[in-house]
Amino acid sequence: MKIAVISDTHLTHPTEAFRRNMKTFFPDVGIIIHAGDMTSSSVFDYLSNWDLLAVRGNMDDHDLRASLPEKRIETIAGRRIGIMHGWGSPAGLESRVLDSFSDVDIIVFGHSHMPLKMTSRGRGVVLFNPGTYRGGYAGKGSVGIIEISEEVTFHHLVVECP
Repeated sequence: MKIAVISDTHLTHPTEAFRRNMKTFFPDVGIIIHAGDMTSSSVFDYLSNWDLLAVRGNMDDHDLRASLPEKRIETIAGRRIGIMHGWGSPAGLESRVLDSFSDVDIIVFGHSHMPLKMTSRGRGVVLFNPGTYRGGYAGKGSVGIIEISEEVTFHHLVVECP
């Protein structure tokens, strides 16, 4: 199972570049996880062409904030995946999202705009942040892929966004 992971798209509508990048980076994904801050309902509508699992972010419009959960847990290919956006300062964000879930194998989150893959000490939970689609502190955008088979692999991909 191949899962696309996106966060912090911060788009007012699905641009041609966004549509092109979705087709380029995720031609064969079964599911898209969006970890919040789509910003507009039109982006949600476009991503709903796939099997979309989304949560709300702090920058999402009123309609998205009203219709999407703050966090969710999904079982995909036998792995329990917690999904949330995150909040507050980037410092300590990993600990805050980890403390928000119990009994999960993976936590997907956003908010910091920084790509991250780390395994928590003690609990063995993998925390995965795809970074921001629009370009973060490093100046380039990023997205992620999670592949689940006998093993679970995580990849970050650099996105060029106009």
